[in-house]
Amino acid sequence: MHDYMKALYHRFDSPVEKRDYLEQQIKKIHKQLAGQLGKQQRKLLLRLVDLEGALRDEACLHSFMSGYRLAHGIHQELLADQPPYNFEDEDERLACEKIRNEKET
Repeated sequence: MHDYMKALYHRFDSPVEKRDYLEQQIKKIHKQLAGQLGKQQRKLLLRLVDLEGALRDEACLHSFMSGYRLAHGIHQELLADQPPYNFEDEDERLACEKIRNEKET
């Protein structure tokens, strides 16, 4: 499922001029900063940049997947002849399940 969501995300992710501009600025500043740092500090900087990029990618993918799941849930509600989702009912159901699980342990 995760790979499928990733593929869908990349299919509908369109390049944006602002994003391209920001990426150019990041590279420019990274190059300037790397020129001022020693070898060990450059390694740390590269690790930081890589981790930040990975975190950003995961956050974007998670956001996309959440939106997709929401749209799928809305679609299922529209297709089904059942009452619409109610957050308060769901919250109460989850609380009751939690209490039952705590009593069982």
